[in-house]
Amino acid sequence: MAFEDLDRSVIETLGVVGARSSWDVPDPVLTEFLESLRDGIIVVGSDRLVKYMNASFRALFELPRGQLCVGDDLVTAFTVLASAGMLGPAPGQSIEEQVRRRVSSWGSEETRLERRRLPNGRVLDIYRTETVVGDSIAVCVDVTDSDRSAREIERQRLYMASLLENTTDGITLLDANARFRIFNTPFLKLYDIDADAVHWGISYDDMVAAMGDMKDLSVRQRREEIQRRREFAFDPETTTVRRPLANGRTLNINKTNLPGGGCVMTMRDITEDIGREEALEAARREAEESSRHKSEFVARMSHEMRTPLNGILGVAALMERAELGDRERDLVDVITKSGKVLLRLIDDILDLSRIDADTFDVVEERVELSHLLSECLGLVSPSIDPTQLQLKLTGNADQIPPLRGDIVRIKQILLNLLTNAVKFTERGQVELGVDFTEGPEGVTVTFTIADTGVGIAEDKLDQIFERFYQIDGTVTRRHGGAGLGLSITQKLVDMMGGTIQVASRLGEGTTFQVRLTFQRCRRGMQNTD
Repeated sequence: MAFEDLDRSVIETLGVVGARSSWDVPDPVLTEFLESLRDGIIVVGSDRLVKYMNASFRALFELPRGQLCVGDDLVTAFTVLASAGMLGPAPGQSIEEQVRRRVSSWGSEETRLERRRLPNGRVLDIYRTETVVGDSIAVCVDVTDSDRSAREIERQRLYMASLLENTTDGITLLDANARFRIFNTPFLKLYDIDADAVHWGISYDDMVAAMGDMKDLSVRQRREEIQRRREFAFDPETTTVRRPLANGRTLNINKTNLPGGGCVMTMRDITEDIGREEALEAARREAEESSRHKSEFVARMSHEMRTPLNGILGVAALMERAELGDRERDLVDVITKSGKVLLRLIDDILDLSRIDADTFDVVEERVELSHLLSECLGLVSPSIDPTQLQLKLTGNADQIPPLRGDIVRIKQILLNLLTNAVKFTERGQVELGVDFTEGPEGVTVTFTIADTGVGIAEDKLDQIFERFYQIDGTVTRRHGGAGLGLSITQKLVDMMGGTIQVASRLGEGTTFQVRLTFQRCRRGMQNTD
């Protein structure tokens, strides 16, 4: 801060003092004015005796009344201040040395402006000037707050500089006048710019001229590339771009426009990321292709296996009608039951393969839910002992209007859940409930299959829809099954745009709830089942 930057009233006061010939006869108006100032004022005559000091001077240097008075010489003044530590830091110097140094340099050019830190934490800027008669006037301005602000600003600047330099992304701030006000070292490295050739405040054109990443381009290519970069930097609409560089690297550049013009840009080298993405995409395509071929193979083989198996079951059915002994009839029964289990497994594998190969179609036809539910219960009933287990149908199925849906898939969903419920419930009941609501999206039907069976542990509920997962191996060995039914059921529900939920407590039974939304059946639509 220069002397000319002092408060205008202080400068004018010093001008008045400079015009006076002596402080021996103080002007009351002038004295009153100086006493009102927050800045400390001290006047030392040409004879090096203190001629005046105001109250603010005493307050700033914490001088008690009676210490350092008008008439004291310069040595006494500096001794008083040095004894209180008010001459600023002086490592290793005694009070006498501090006083001697100050007195010897009094009036020199180097003492005209001084910033002094006091022991109490205050910071003073001290300005000295001389009057025409040789008196020295010192003005002490308390700049503690501004000093703290300056130090905080500097701390923030160093923090930001450290942040800029320690990030892996290139960062620049371009102002409204097309000058780079800020840029970091990663930015220079990305564009192969010599750090010694540029500086903060450099113009856009000069910065582009220093970019080494374009050195192998032809004149025309270089001109086109510069134009592309300029258009992006100054286009207020475009905020991101992926830019391949001539050196083979690729940058992802994001831009934030500033309210007063200009922008902040961040550049990230994504060359390796692109390579990984391409490798992952190639691996994904290869895996999908492999999965498709495998699913097609399994589907084809499953289909081929059904033909001879149906032949075996057909022959077994004929043999059941023949006159057989008890042993032979038991053997035929084993063939029939085993064949049906194997056929069910093949059907499940075929369904999963079709779903995986994306060849599983949902067919829309007329659905009479009351008939369909009765048919499902009729198919399950023969496998239960009515003295131990009751099979119930509840709800308002007869009130549901004809709907459009896939009868085969709805029946498959319900039969999978009912078969499971019967399989894991030895006594009690299995209930098939149905309810519906009509809304703008169609008719939403809720199917509830509840049993009083063995139940499912809470920690296993998330696993029951996985392929080949079996909750109870002993029951499975007794009744058959490969653990595919619930997995297929969930996929069918998903394909039909519905939801399936399960709730269970070990030893208390299980409840499955399926929600499917259908459209009302069009007039004249026939059942194709």
